[in-house]
This record gives sequence, C-alpha cells and structure tokens, in this order.
Amino acid sequence: MKHYSMRSHLTLTFAIVAMIPILILGSFQVSQIMHITQESNRNQQMTTYRLGDAVQDYMYYHRNAVETLAATITASDAAFRTRESLTLKLQSLQDNLAGFTGIYVVDQNGVIKATHSAANQTLIGMDLKDRDYTIRVQATPKTIVSSLFRAPEGADRPAVAIAVPIYKANKQPDGFVLAVLELAPIKELVTKYDYGKEAYPVVLDHAGKPIYHPNAALTESLTSLSKEPVVLDALREHKGEGTYQLSISGQKELITYKVIPEVDWIVWVSRSKASVNAAFTESLSLTVLLLIISLILTVLLGSYLARRLNGTIHALVGYTQRLAGGSFVERDSKAVPRGAPLELQLLADHFFRMAEQIKENQGALLQLNSELEDRVEERTQRLQDEHATLNAVLESMSDAIVLIDVNQQVVYANHRMAEIFAIPMPELAIMQEDALFERITDLLPERQEELHKLTAGPRVQGAFTVQTEHGKERFMMVSAFQVARDGRVFGRGYVWRDMTKEHEIDALKNDLISLASHEFKTPITSIRGGVETLLRVDAQWEESFKQELLEGIHEDIGRIQDLIDDWLDISKIESGAMRINPQPLRVEAIVESAMRRLPQQASEAHTQFEVQRAEDLPLIYADKLRMEQVLVNLFTNAVRYNEQHPMIRITAGADERFVHLEVHDNGIGISAEHVDKLFDRFYRVDVSSSRQTGGTGLGLAICKGIMQAHGGEIDVVSKPGEGSTFSLAIPRFRGEEEQI
Repeated sequence: MKHYSMRSHLTLTFAIVAMIPILILGSFQVSQIMHITQESNRNQQMTTYRLGDAVQDYMYYHRNAVETLAATITASDAAFRTRESLTLKLQSLQDNLAGFTGIYVVDQNGVIKATHSAANQTLIGMDLKDRDYTIRVQATPKTIVSSLFRAPEGADRPAVAIAVPIYKANKQPDGFVLAVLELAPIKELVTKYDYGKEAYPVVLDHAGKPIYHPNAALTESLTSLSKEPVVLDALREHKGEGTYQLSISGQKELITYKVIPEVDWIVWVSRSKASVNAAFTESLSLTVLLLIISLILTVLLGSYLARRLNGTIHALVGYTQRLAGGSFVERDSKAVPRGAPLELQLLADHFFRMAEQIKENQGALLQLNSELEDRVEERTQRLQDEHATLNAVLESMSDAIVLIDVNQQVVYANHRMAEIFAIPMPELAIMQEDALFERITDLLPERQEELHKLTAGPRVQGAFTVQTEHGKERFMMVSAFQVARDGRVFGRGYVWRDMTKEHEIDALKNDLISLASHEFKTPITSIRGGVETLLRVDAQWEESFKQELLEGIHEDIGRIQDLIDDWLDISKIESGAMRINPQPLRVEAIVESAMRRLPQQASEAHTQFEVQRAEDLPLIYADKLRMEQVLVNLFTNAVRYNEQHPMIRITAGADERFVHLEVHDNGIGISAEHVDKLFDRFYRVDVSSSRQTGGTGLGLAICKGIMQAHGGEIDVVSKPGEGSTFSLAIPRFRGEEEQI
C-alpha cells in the first residue's frame, strides 16, 4: 500500500472539508433550478391547454352559427329558398359574425347556387363536387370541418371551411351550407398569449396541415406535418408532452400538445430544448467554478499549515532512521527541535531506550539466526531431494494418482490424472474431493453409487467404464486406500489404472474367435461336403455335376482368401505398416475399373450406375489398386444392403487440395446411432442381417485406413430408408513436386 506524507493528508482533509458545503449548496441550487424547470414545463402545458380551449371555443361559435343558418334554411319552405332569399340569410350571418371570407349554399350536385354578396356572384354555378368537404358531407350527412385548402371559394388563400347539410321538407338532402373561415382571426387568437422565451404555438387541422405556424410559408404551401412524431403521438395519446426533433427546425424541442376533439385539430406549444436546459447548465457551471476556486484556496491553506508541522516530524523521522540503520549513538539534543510538542519529545525518549535494548540483544540474535539458517538449509535440501525423487516416480507412472487430505482437499495429483479425466492441472490442484468426484461422475452417471463406495473403507477397489469428452470409452480399475502412519490418518489416495488396452485386446480376441467360428465354418463345411461327394466310390457323377462342385469349392476357397486378405490389411493398418504406391491417375479410369471388379452378386442384381463429373477434373495422386479396393467395397455394400433395384450415383468435383468423390445409393440406409461407429473394425450394424448378407465388419475399417494412408478422408451421411452417401477426399496430383 502506498503511503503519503502528513502534508498531503492535511491538504486532502482541508479540501474535503471545503468541498462538502459547496457540494451541498450546489445540490440545493441544482434542485431549485430543476424545480423551476418543472414549473416552467407545467406552465407551458397549461398554456397549451388554454390555447386548445380558445381555439375550440372560436370554432364552436362559428360552427354553431353555420349550423343555425342551415337549420333555418331547412325549416323554410321551397318558396323561401330562392337565390335572393338565401342571399339575404347568408348576408345576415356574414354581417353578424366576423371571421368568414365567404358563405355559400351548395346544391346536392355540388354546385354553388347562392352566395352572401353580389361581389361573389361570379362563383355561382361553380362545381365543387370534387372538393374534400363536398365528398365528406355527402358521405356522412353531418357537420364537417375541412382541412386546409386553397381555392376560389377561399379567395385563393389558405382557408378552412365548415360544411353543414340542409334538407328538404321530406327530410331528403338538399345540399349544404359552406362557410369559409379566414385564418387571420385564428392567428390573432393564437398569438395573443405569452408563451415565453424561444417558445411558439402551432395549430394543425385533422390532416396535419398548419392552420397556424410561425413559419408562414408552411401554411401558404399547405405543407403536411402528419408524419412528425409529435403528431403521431398526439393522435394516439390526445394530450401530453415530450421531447422531439422536428424535421423543420432540425433541433430538439420540448413540446406540449392537445387534440381538440370537436374538430380533430392539434395544438401544441414548442420550446427549444437548449433554452429549457440553459438555466440548469448555467447553475451547474457556476457550482463547478466555485468548487475549483475553493479547492485551490484550500490546497494553499493546507500546505501552509502542514509545512509548520512537517519540520518537527521530519526531525524525529531522521532520528529514528539512524536508529534503524544501527547507529547507536548518544542522544542528539537537536533530534527534536525546540518548541516541538511534548508527545514528540516523549516518543524520542522511548526510541532511545529501545535502541539501547536492541544493541544488547543484537549479538545473541545474530548468532542464533546463523545457527537456525544452517539447520533450515540442511533440512530443506533433504526434503527437496526426497520430494523430487517421489514426484519423479509418481509422474513417470502410467496410472493416475490423486491424494486427498483430511480436509477433503486435493494435495497432489499427477498429470496422468488430469489427462484421463480432462481436468486442467491448475484446477485439479485446488479442487475439493466432492468437486473431483462430481467431475468424474459426469463421465459415468449410471455408476454414482458404486463410485461413492470408494470412500467407505480403508481399502476399496472397483472397475468403471469412463466416457471421455471425445466419445471414447475407457475401462478403469480404481484402488482407494487410506494414507496413515502410526495410527494417524492423513487422508485418502486413489489410483486409477487404465485397462482399456487390455479390454480391447480381450474384446478383439472374442470378436476374432466369433468371426472365425462363423466365417470359416460355412465355406469349410461347403468344401468338405463337395470333396466328400467327389470321393464317393459307390456313385458315378456326371462331368457337369463334378464341374459345379469344383466351382463351388473354388468360390469357397476364394471367400477364405478374402477373409485372410482383410485380416492382413487390418493388421497392417493397426500396426502402421500399410504401404501405398501413389501415382497420377484419372478418376474415370478408377471408377470404371472398380465397376468391372464387382462380384457376381452385383451383376445378377442388374446394378445401375450413374457417373457425374465436373469439367477439367484434375488427376488424383493415389495407389490404383487400393483406391479400386475402396470403391469396390462401397459398391458391394450398396448392392448387398439394398431391398430394391440398386442405383448407384457417383459424382466427382475438386477443390485446391482434394478431388471429392461421392457415392450415393438407394439402399436401406443407416440409423444415426450406428454412423459414428461404422468405420470401427469388426463393427456390424445388425448381426442378423450381416449373417444373411455376409461380411466381416472389416471392409469400411480397411477403407478408412487406406484413405488415411493416402492423406485423405472418408465420411458418410445416411438416413434409414433413404440410402447412404459416402464422401471420399483424395489428394489431387500437383505435378513434379509430389514425385520428388
């Protein structure tokens, strides 16, 4: 740990003491600013709601006036619905209520038939059937407020209209009253409120077009703001607030909004986010400035006070350093300066007396320390030699060894233990006994009870089959024993011996005996029967019958020879003595030669082959006879394990390293649990079917050994009932470099 001087400690203490009230004051000021900001936001929200109410009242009065006019026209007889009579009614409304640029009566066909003044007589007869408000009022016979539009009936300026249907005496529609509102009064209504610094109002119609916006060009161009996020939120929430970045201004703004339900208009008040945060930022900057100034003053003051105390403390430290260095001199009167505190003078006296005691005992301590060092060095060297010898013996053993102390903690484990159970050595060295057994139990979950019996007695033995992380089985013999001496128990030890090789040799012996007893018995019995028949002297056989018996004997001898050849091949593969004579070869020649070497069974089954090869297929670098042997084996299996007309498709392609052959058949297929073991020696998917079709279980193991000897690969993909696909990766010929 790093230590600091008293001067640093005092300076830091003063700085902290000064910072606390500043931070408290700053926090209080920030809290006040936040409160003011929240209050400003609430005022903006209330202003928005008042604006909405004012616009709603304005539209209510004008809408109510138009509806009253429509009701008056509806209640009048046909004789009072002449153009002159209608003009008088429209003129009366125009004179009594300001804010209209035009009031019209439109018939059922959407044609203006009356207007409020002679100045607008030119609009009589104008066809309005394509207008948005005409379509809406005819579709829904109720009062509607149009969206912002520009048309002759609006004096070619942006305007909105109120359309109210009128009816005949028989309640049939008879057109509607159209009152066009001018936007100037709405602008005056909206702008009369004080919205604060950098704040402005906006009024949108139901289509998102600005009835009022500070940017008058938006209203003039009938621009739609319906895609703005604030509009979407307002239509969904009806009222609220949020921070939005408008596409028009390009800056973040705090917006409070409200929807006017009577006309589906949206009003909002927007204020720049920068102005909202300005007060908070200014307060925070002031607080930081005060904090920096206070820290500077505090550091200067603390440094001055610490310097006055440091002189006394440094003098005492120098005296104690001389004592620690072995300089046992008479007490220096200047060791503690004049004016030093009484506590420091007493401390110096105690140090001086302690130095005298240390001087008296130093000689004895040095002699004792020398003797102890000699004895420790001698014993340590002896223990190191014993430990190195024991460790070398344990590490050189092929058995896995682990020792557990009385606290169930691993105290020793050799590398063989870490290798067998796939536990990293650093992790194994610090494991508890329970954790170790849990890791081992994961490899043999079905033998948990037997495994835990190893801790039951002083000496216990057991045999287990361990499933490694690569899927292989290991057969282990374990011996558990107590580590004790003179009646004292120091822990337990476990020795795991890998018996896999012995188990495999025993299993191989059983497989070989079983295979020999079956595979040799059948042809030998057939040969013996044929020979005994030919040797009979009491019967005369025709030459054709003798020829048939001799051919059968010859075929059985060939089967025995094939078995012997397979055993020789698998023996060479197991011992690493498989030799190949690679040469440049054409894939087509190898495939055709393998087809000709198929046994008679394939010809009798009328096997059909299909060969597909890529263009410019390179040569392979392989042993011709061995590659033919692999293909013959795959073709034979495709015919042998087939319950229908055999179809074999061979496809060939190449990459930078290998030429790839795929042999696909339409046989019975192989289930997933057998695929991983298919290339093991003596492994047969179904013993009963193997005995019906023949086979030693060595063919695919030999194929794998031949491919590995070439530096290639063999793999299989299969599903029951869908056939199998064997993939061969054969090294491609690379020219003279492989013949060197």
